[in-house]
Amino acid sequence: MDADDRAVQLYTLEYQKAADRYENIYRSMWTIFSYLTAIAAGLLAFGSDTIEPYALVAIAASPLLFWFWTTYLPLDYYGNGTARRLQDLESLLNTRFQTELKHFSDFWHPLSVISGIGKAFKKRPARALICALWGQVRRARFAIWLFFILLHVVFLCGLWKWHKSGQPLFREKPAAATPVGRSR
Repeated sequence: MDADDRAVQLYTLEYQKAADRYENIYRSMWTIFSYLTAIAAGLLAFGSDTIEPYALVAIAASPLLFWFWTTYLPLDYYGNGTARRLQDLESLLNTRFQTELKHFSDFWHPLSVISGIGKAFKKRPARALICALWGQVRRARFAIWLFFILLHVVFLCGLWKWHKSGQPLFREKPAAATPVGRSR
């Protein structure tokens, strides 16, 4: 086996492992999100009788905000690094071994919402600017950030309104009423 064959095998192995890693990162990220969404829904469904409503909104938003800060942002950063490495590997393999890999190169977008919108505003003709902005708005990353900005606002408003209401976190349950016509 010559050096080129070994290099192809090693690069192929690295490419396969990196592609698997990329898939696993996002699969686990969204699996965790689905679990925490179920927890938030359970809190809303079963906490409405005992927890003050504004506090309940803040408490139910907490698992999703926890996911955003502790899972989405770090894993998305790691996934973006993996995607960059896959793009570099495709470029290297295409140049050195005359392959035509384009799985990650063809679908490459700016990784940051802010940088993507910033690049869109650098387009000079109005039509190009609108197309570039629309390209950013259509991406899942934009929708995720928009949703979580709004969820932060809902969380803070719920906390503020609960604090202003002066109500305790848990509502007192009313005493059980005796049926009409019965005495104890």
